[in-house]
Amino acid sequence: MDPAHGPFVHQAWWWRSRHSIHEKQKNFEPIPYGFRMSAHTPSSNSAPYKLLRLYADASAITTTIDFVLPNLRLETIRAGKYWFSSLTTVTPITRNHCRIDVVAAWNIFRWLPFGPTLLKFVFGKFVEQDRRTMEKQAEGLKHNPHMMLIDDADRPAKWYFQLKQEYLESRRNAKEFRHPMSGPVTLKWRS
Repeated sequence: MDPAHGPFVHQAWWWRSRHSIHEKQKNFEPIPYGFRMSAHTPSSNSAPYKLLRLYADASAITTTIDFVLPNLRLETIRAGKYWFSSLTTVTPITRNHCRIDVVAAWNIFRWLPFGPTLLKFVFGKFVEQDRRTMEKQAEGLKHNPHMMLIDDADRPAKWYFQLKQEYLESRRNAKEFRHPMSGPVTLKWRS
């Protein structure tokens, strides 16, 4: 959910490095039981997105990311008539253990030999980096620290916690669900 984590967590020669950090601005909007990072041009400092220029002009390439309760992240990347879509879930297994699942579908790079195998490898590395980071966060959270969530990069995490709390409250008290976002919001950060 942290839109600024990319260059700090997903470091690889084929992805991006800390040296590529620059200012970003994205629009977010409320959706039922979640929020959306509105369609935008993907990161210019991310190598895989640059490959999409084989299919469409850079200005025609967009990505949209939805975060929906209880645990869904949906991303759709479009390059003209071509697309790549992924669904990521984080499911609690026990009080201290979660499972991360990613499923994807696409109509791009069909000509690429061993494309699905290559994508599975890349996604595996990508998800492993997220998993290791979440383990480190969980270790730190065992000590019950004061959460230092800052704007704007941490605003999506705040929205998620507010959505979750509002949903639980509405169910507990049989009241109407009230979305914590009143309308579209523009956030800025460096990543």
